[in-house]
Amino acid sequence: MPTMNLSDCLTTQNCSVTKKANYEHEDYEETPFFRVQTDTFPIIAAVSIISLNSWVIALVVKKRHLRTVTNINLVSLALSDLCTGALSIPLYLSCNITRITGFCTADLIVITFVSVSTVLHILVMTIDRYICIIHALRYQIWVTHRRGRAVIALIWSISVFTALIQLAWVDLNQDAHDDYGTEIGMKFVVYDIFHLVAFIGLPATFMAFTYARIFYEVRRQTRNIHKNNTPGWQETQRSTKREWKIAVIYLLMLVVFLICWVPFSILRVEQILQAEFLELHLSDLAIVLIYWMRFCSSCINPCLYILGKPDFRNATCLRRQKERQIYSDYTRTSLMKSSPV
Repeated sequence: MPTMNLSDCLTTQNCSVTKKANYEHEDYEETPFFRVQTDTFPIIAAVSIISLNSWVIALVVKKRHLRTVTNINLVSLALSDLCTGALSIPLYLSCNITRITGFCTADLIVITFVSVSTVLHILVMTIDRYICIIHALRYQIWVTHRRGRAVIALIWSISVFTALIQLAWVDLNQDAHDDYGTEIGMKFVVYDIFHLVAFIGLPATFMAFTYARIFYEVRRQTRNIHKNNTPGWQETQRSTKREWKIAVIYLLMLVVFLICWVPFSILRVEQILQAEFLELHLSDLAIVLIYWMRFCSSCINPCLYILGKPDFRNATCLRRQKERQIYSDYTRTSLMKSSPV
């Protein structure tokens, strides 16, 4: 029985076209098994994703002061990221191990849902920061819980529809590592290119200009505060810096999303085209890392807003531990100064 390299183990119907030319024989029967080198990391990632995102959801549920419109959107993102650990990774492993078409198709749907949902959540958070900083006086009027819930419902509806539309041309009776036909292959190419442009390229471009506008406005407000020395300027400056730091967190989430998902999306197009128009000369290790990277954004996102947002940080034990350490150091220093020589 021929052996498969790492890239072959991962190029199933859920992600790409299996290139049978890479095998030594065309008529073979693959034996499903667990591969330590490719299947261990996703399990670790799944446990981390479920733990961190569940922590975020539990904090907002338990702490009433965290239930702001912005944080409700973060909870929705956490639920979306939770799907990566609870659904996408188990389906991904099941597809790689068993090569059952149903598992591979389900994984295809879930990963599409997560990618679209993530970028739309980050887009909404970017608009939220734009309104908060550029139109601060109208923020409370425009951004309400009712509108926030409506936007979240719209995000989930678009994400689910975009993911499920692929069932219109996926053949569930096809073997998981058979090549697509020309017609179905072209549908996947058109769909993936549309996904790359509509849900990565355009939102990323829009958010880049939005953050540039936010940065310019923060700089302008800071200069005006120092120049005019208006009453309460210190509090205004602190508020502006606080909102800017939150905007930076969301900007980092966008950067993480692009790093984790753009290579995977390009690789999908290349593997479906089978090097007819686009050929990437990647090693097996590079392909494995690209497939793994799409799991990382669901693990990094909760870390960013737990560690970066002051309200989340205050709601955890992290701030209290820091305060106890500062108090302990201060007490120790005071005792040393008061001790007789």
